[in-house]
Amino acid sequence: MMVAAVAIVHGATVATAATLKVGVGEDYQSIQDAVDAASDGDTVKVQPGTYVETHGGAAAVRITKPLKLVANSRKAPVVLSWDGVTGSQTGILVEPETDPLDGLPSISGIKIKGFTIENFPRNGIETRYVEKFKIIGNESKDNLHNGIFPTLSAKGVVKKNVSYGALDSALWVEASTDVRVIKNELYDSPTGLEITVSKNIKAKKNDIHDNVVGIGLYHPNGASLPPLGGDGDWDIINNHVYNNNKINTVQGGLVSMLPSGAGVLVIGVDRVNLKKNVIENNNFFGIAVIDWCLANDCGSDPVPAPGNEHDQHNDDNKFVKNTISNNGLAPDAPPELEPFEVFAADVIYLQTQGHLNCFAKNTCSGSPCAHNAGISGFPFFVNANSC
Repeated sequence: MMVAAVAIVHGATVATAATLKVGVGEDYQSIQDAVDAASDGDTVKVQPGTYVETHGGAAAVRITKPLKLVANSRKAPVVLSWDGVTGSQTGILVEPETDPLDGLPSISGIKIKGFTIENFPRNGIETRYVEKFKIIGNESKDNLHNGIFPTLSAKGVVKKNVSYGALDSALWVEASTDVRVIKNELYDSPTGLEITVSKNIKAKKNDIHDNVVGIGLYHPNGASLPPLGGDGDWDIINNHVYNNNKINTVQGGLVSMLPSGAGVLVIGVDRVNLKKNVIENNNFFGIAVIDWCLANDCGSDPVPAPGNEHDQHNDDNKFVKNTISNNGLAPDAPPELEPFEVFAADVIYLQTQGHLNCFAKNTCSGSPCAHNAGISGFPFFVNANSC
């Protein structure tokens, strides 16, 4: 009887979920109108075409409830484009009506699939205070802040997207927990994949190329939000990071200081596991591990609030079985970082302190990585045979 009752309840829930269609000849012509009409758990399915939302809200499409937003783009694209006039700054924004008082995600169950989002002044796709989200198979094109931006979110998957043409990051995971970043192509941006103030992030099998910096693992002072507490446990595995030699044309701010030719830039973070990546043909370095205060003027940093202090050093990071080749052959750093060009190499290690950083079984341009043989920097790095 209990099993039958559960089955009846589950069946009733499934039966009540509706599919709302958007497009020529459908019930809805506006994506936002269909989203507003949808109930929790519904699917909004958008037919091929170019959609320009003119309501003037913060985002062209703002979602404040759990639902699936799916583009029927198998035969022709479904494009969401900024109209160039209204106040909509982001393409698709998922967030609660009001920020939760406890700071925890309050929307659970979101899927965004198959869209091309282009030309918005801020972000292509953004989630705030969302858990159990899936961002799959989208294209973010020339959205001028970040392409895809999960922030203050948890238990999500960002998979098989293409993102390019941002003026900050093609994909930025910020202040989030338990996010998987898998098989995305990220290019033509200041940073391809950026991770800051987050916990338990896995980035695997991504194709990251032709950015200023391929992967940026940045100190909390480079983020827009304070640390979560216990930040770290970032697994960066089996990615291809190559040809990140885009000239940095950004003016002002920390982004303008990013050096062209950077494969993986690790600045003042803890508990990173960088393993089995192929990192090649980046003009300045393949991997750089640098104290925050060596790369920045810490005297100008804002004083952190009590409880949000963060060590400037890199600690307890593992770099294992990476193939690092043909990096550091033509450095072209901005004026502030020109003194570092002398260290150009497959691996740069510059720390005044830091501990438990382990390099093992990496290959630098065809040979085992070692000081003066692929690794440059201060001579007291740890180069252990096992991690």
